[in-house]
Amino acid sequence: MIKVIKQSWIFRAILIALMLIAIEIPPIAVNFALRYSKTNQLIVDGFMVLFICLMLAIIWWAHRTYETYNQLGQPAGIKVGWIIGGYLAIILGMDVLSYLNQLIYHQTETANNAVLGSMLGHNEVITIVFCFSAVVLSPIAEEFIFRGTLTNMFFKRGNIWPKVIFSGVIFSTGHMSTNPISFLIYAYMGMVLAYVYLRTDDIRNSIAIHMINNAIAMYVLLVQVT
Repeated sequence: MIKVIKQSWIFRAILIALMLIAIEIPPIAVNFALRYSKTNQLIVDGFMVLFICLMLAIIWWAHRTYETYNQLGQPAGIKVGWIIGGYLAIILGMDVLSYLNQLIYHQTETANNAVLGSMLGHNEVITIVFCFSAVVLSPIAEEFIFRGTLTNMFFKRGNIWPKVIFSGVIFSTGHMSTNPISFLIYAYMGMVLAYVYLRTDDIRNSIAIHMINNAIAMYVLLVQVT
């Protein structure tokens, strides 16, 4: 049975805005840890514990909200073909957009990736925890927020394209974009993830794609800083 939640658009807009703000808070703990990366390991450890706790709290909140607004019913199951196809679609599209970004704006990487790279290699604990978060915690939290909650909270069950586009655009606003092409890179990724989620009726499929994408991206960044 599909749940119908009757709440004002203002309430839902405020709720999703708070979630979008919340997902930006944990990296602040990483920035503070970086300040002490060479001088005080105890402080670094404390900030990284705080970082993990904040991420887990966001995942719990996002999952609860997703369960409240989910219109798709019980998960339909893991679809390996969709996971592989979705990842390949992301790689192909992002490669084309990245080429255009370099050709037009002379950027070899997005500002978001540059910031992520700057957080790696300074301290072993920070690097390990941040990589774990990027590959496991962040994809779970972001999929529950940008796909699970966002696509169900503002649209009725039916035509998926408004959901796909809206999810991609809002997802991209959370990544630092310095030009229209870099904005499209993350919007495209978000739209592919939303499409897979909505077509398979199981958010675990988009989470898996997100994890694979981030794992490979973090590996590339680690190679660059080591």
